[in-house]
Amino acid sequence: MSGLLSPDFLKIFVPLIGAIIAWYANEWRKRGWEEYQRKEGKYQVLLKSLKGFYTSAIPEEAKLLKQAFLEQLDLYWLYCPDEIIKKAYVFLSCVHTNIRCTDEEKEKALGELVLAIRKDLLSRKIVRKTKLKPEDFKILTPT
Repeated sequence: MSGLLSPDFLKIFVPLIGAIIAWYANEWRKRGWEEYQRKEGKYQVLLKSLKGFYTSAIPEEAKLLKQAFLEQLDLYWLYCPDEIIKKAYVFLSCVHTNIRCTDEEKEKALGELVLAIRKDLLSRKIVRKTKLKPEDFKILTPT
């Protein structure tokens, strides 16, 4: 036991433990940064594709933007918090052609989605748990 507390042993052991802790912390921060960058890129694509629901652009262009939105939403199941996925589906239900929502309801649904995205980016948390169920996933096509 006295050998473990000897100055020669401590000179090697303490810096070694410090280096291991520093390496682990650095890897954890790198993973968080990579996750943040991936989310930010995907969120940018989603936000740009929202124009397909609101512009009076060429119908083919609007359909392509809507398809891009739906593709991103499918990918969100891989890494986004439940709240964002749920709010995206609420937004889609408001803009669906068979459902009558007021412009205020549509704007509120969109605002809640964008706010949830912002909160996710600002929190920089990595999603570890979900309460979503298989039946929550929806296969949607643009109209």
